[in-house]
Amino acid sequence: MKFGCCGSIEEIDIISSSGADFIEFAVTSIIQANISEVKEKLDRANLKAYSFNVFLPGDLPITGPNVDIRRIENYVNEALKKVSTLGGKIIVFGSGRSRSFPEGFSKETASIQIIEFLKIVDRYAKEYDIKIAIEPLNKKESNIINTTLEGLEFAYKINSPNIGVLIDNYHADLENEPLSNIYKIGEKLYHVHVSDRGRVAPGKNDYDFKALFNILKEVNYKGYISIECRWEDKKAELPKVLEYLRKEWK
Repeated sequence: MKFGCCGSIEEIDIISSSGADFIEFAVTSIIQANISEVKEKLDRANLKAYSFNVFLPGDLPITGPNVDIRRIENYVNEALKKVSTLGGKIIVFGSGRSRSFPEGFSKETASIQIIEFLKIVDRYAKEYDIKIAIEPLNKKESNIINTTLEGLEFAYKINSPNIGVLIDNYHADLENEPLSNIYKIGEKLYHVHVSDRGRVAPGKNDYDFKALFNILKEVNYKGYISIECRWEDKKAELPKVLEYLRKEWK
């Protein structure tokens, strides 16, 4: 299993020296960056940019009365092109602020809008050979798609090999979602985010990573695992966290 870490462009050297297999950038950060310079930094650090999160900026709504399809399409095209240039294979679609529908708006209409958004994304995902992992978010962060099974419903409606689901044990815990749901996701599970309870670094609390990892092995999970948590001292902690997770996996 390959383990990586969410991080910024400025943290490339920290994550590389920690022994991580890859870095997970925010899409919104590379949109603003000089891609050639970022690629050079990755090459010098001998680090892969495999997955990307924070797909959409908060001021780009995909649900509600103010959806701008042309702006969405232009953004998605530019984003996936830059992710592809950096060698990215997975984009995580969380973006709770962008996908949450406003109070008084129809959830059914919002669901239709998300499907239309995913159809746009799917077209470019095919062009750039990138998979999209729909991320369930807890209800404090989004009022739609709160469990992996809800994410799976959207993936099935698109019915494309480019659209799947992510599981994040932090959000799953907050929504009391059983790990057994992973069996129902099967081959549509495209990416995994991990942290310990309370969103702290793995190994600092009592989350049962062996239970999660055993199920991932049972369903023959083919993707990678990213650490997404709060850090006190990332440079000092990350090597130990990677060692801990690799031990738990074995």
